[in-house]
Amino acid sequence: MVGLARERLTDAAAHWWFYVFAVVGFVAAVGYGYYVGWSVAVGLEVLILLSLAATLVHSGIDAHGREISQAGLVRATGLTALTGVSFALLAVAISLIWQLEGHPVVDTEFMVVFAMWLGLAVGAQASLYAVGSEEKRTRLADLVKLLTMNQRVLRHNLRNELSVVDGHLQNLEEKVGSDDEDVAIARHHVDELLETSERTRRILGIWGSDDRREQDAGAVLAHAVERLRERYPDVDVEIAASEDAVVSAHSALGDAVYEVLANAVEHNDEDVRISASVTNPPSDDVVFEVADTGSGIPDHERYILDQPEETTLSHASGLGLWLVYWTVRESGGTVDFADDADGSTVRLTLPDATVRPGLWGRLVGRSR
Repeated sequence: MVGLARERLTDAAAHWWFYVFAVVGFVAAVGYGYYVGWSVAVGLEVLILLSLAATLVHSGIDAHGREISQAGLVRATGLTALTGVSFALLAVAISLIWQLEGHPVVDTEFMVVFAMWLGLAVGAQASLYAVGSEEKRTRLADLVKLLTMNQRVLRHNLRNELSVVDGHLQNLEEKVGSDDEDVAIARHHVDELLETSERTRRILGIWGSDDRREQDAGAVLAHAVERLRERYPDVDVEIAASEDAVVSAHSALGDAVYEVLANAVEHNDEDVRISASVTNPPSDDVVFEVADTGSGIPDHERYILDQPEETTLSHASGLGLWLVYWTVRESGGTVDFADDADGSTVRLTLPDATVRPGLWGRLVGRSR
């Protein structure tokens, strides 16, 4: 128990070690001045040492604000001290070499003290960066494992279990009728779960693949509108598409365009009017636009797409926007939203496949 308490105390105070290094540096700098005797030159040397010690105060503040575990901070302080000692020993070795070779050695004390706190200053920032990067890589590796596991569960276990429930629900519908309130509610939620699991599987498939290809933008839009009208026969959709608009995009582009269209129907009144277009201006991009006369996508739904992660207080109500986001991102494009007095517009900007990318574009494409 005593050892555990001591370990917790050490962990809790880990970032304070950088302040300790700074204080010791201040004391060493002033002590050096008194030891060798004050003069203008010595005063400048002390000022240099004080400046190096002051950087360790910044490192302490930086260590407290970084997303590094307490165990990682302990490692960082240890690496910092080791770097400082190594620099000091290097200075001692250089001084001895000069003496053995008969060269005059000036200010050996300053050289050793300077090297010590230069090593601490450099080691503090380097160790914080190294430890922080290592922990981030570990978390990312764990996240990939978690995503892989979730994909396997969603693809097999959850889907199979929902299929069993769906089969029994069909039997129940035949016995009591599909108009029964309890059956209707159960049917609605089972269908929602099946659709959610399918969307999640597709999003993970988009994220984990590089299936970019050339596609006829007008044909992609027309097919997405056809799918929308099959599901919502009464929807009012106007289409306009540029001829010969060829886009370089992920194979899931059609699903993404459909999701934008379906969102305009599902989140607005029945009398909503929708216009969908593809334009190919004289630039490097092809632009899909879906405009509606409704209230638009809520601000919090858009906001979460720019955040590093979803939280319990801010998350998307569905997965449709995430499917659009990942498809466009993996295609090297952008998603934009706009509102005006007449409604809202979602704009998907994607690379034009007929435009040969420059050197930078080819390098970016290869890095993906």
